[in-house]
Amino acid sequence: MEYERDEKRILGVTGLAHFLTHLYELSFPALALTVRDDLGLSLAEVLRLSFLMYLFFGLGALPMGLLADHWKAKSVLLVTLLGAGLGCLLVSRAGTPGQFAAALALVGVCISGYHPAGMALLSRGVRQRGRALGVNGVYGNLGSAMAPFIAGLLGYAVGWRGAYLCLGLLGLAGGLITLAIPIEEHRAGGGPARRAVNAPAHSSSGESPLGSFAVLCVAMLLAGFAYRGVALVLPATFQEETTFLSNFLQRVHWTHLQGSANLAATLIASAVYAVGIAGQLLGGHLADRHDLRKLYLCFHAASLPFVFAMGFLSEWGLVLAAGTYIFFALGMQPIENSLVARFTPERWRSTSYGIKFALNFGVGSMAVYGVAALHGEKGFLPVYVAVSCVVFLVCTTAALLLLRTRGAAVRNEAAAALLS
Repeated sequence: MEYERDEKRILGVTGLAHFLTHLYELSFPALALTVRDDLGLSLAEVLRLSFLMYLFFGLGALPMGLLADHWKAKSVLLVTLLGAGLGCLLVSRAGTPGQFAAALALVGVCISGYHPAGMALLSRGVRQRGRALGVNGVYGNLGSAMAPFIAGLLGYAVGWRGAYLCLGLLGLAGGLITLAIPIEEHRAGGGPARRAVNAPAHSSSGESPLGSFAVLCVAMLLAGFAYRGVALVLPATFQEETTFLSNFLQRVHWTHLQGSANLAATLIASAVYAVGIAGQLLGGHLADRHDLRKLYLCFHAASLPFVFAMGFLSEWGLVLAAGTYIFFALGMQPIENSLVARFTPERWRSTSYGIKFALNFGVGSMAVYGVAALHGEKGFLPVYVAVSCVVFLVCTTAALLLLRTRGAAVRNEAAAALLS
């Protein structure tokens, strides 16, 4: 089934904003070591500078979701892109660690608007919700995958200040493009076909779907903490534990000795995040055809052994384990976003996604301090062991959700009917 013209516009606008949001989110870890060397700080001190950005990235989602439910979602996306672009320009001009942290915080506030506004715009305006969320997830994954490469390459070529200058100009350009694309937004109760897709799920036992949403919120909170912990240290892990690519770059004289390790690590991180694109497509495809709760549990359970193994591996083994973890950790996102839509009323859709991302990213920001505390003489091993324990708790909560809603058919039912 083909998308309608307005559906294509929605996918284009939300896709562009999703790409840039995750580009900004993951550019900092790729530049952290460069900032460390330039400012003369430890890695733990540099990571702490990002705390407010990641905190506001999460907590800002709730007020942004409320704003999107009472304003146009596209307007919130404009705030996201133009504000984040301005924030990056301020980062490039920061003269002290305090100014650096404050400018990053502004970036976090602005990009917090994307997920509640963009997800609601998609879930209301596109009939094949699971497929659309999967496609949209690909744009976000491209941002995640390109962030280490773009930021690392820019940092290598023009320094971290020049990198943030370029990122700021890119955000301003994205905002102007979004402004120029007309979109017809579908509000709650917009039509029979859309109401069918967006109807909340009820279990046969009569339990409220909002109770199930509360259980899902616990799982999303824990999953956000685990993913943020991995994302913060992934480029640094590759820099310390892999040498094959940096050695190759030195042999062919593409880089000097000092910069080769960081550039190689960011290139590997980009390749690993690119694997998540396949996961997003698979997750979106399955979300329109199978029980969302079972898929959610299976994807998290499949990621567990690989994130645990990352603490013990190096070189190619580490890269393969990291790629498999990212495949499942990001592949579950269209499934999770579909579950949010199935357990919440349409009139509060933006707010519901705001709650999700406030928990997922806001509480996940505490991983900054967790990673800084755990990373010490034993390197990254304690970090990955701790993350594995959190993922196990996610699996336990997902199993509880499945038991609580037994007897229900929790699927993207209307979308599945359209595809059959």
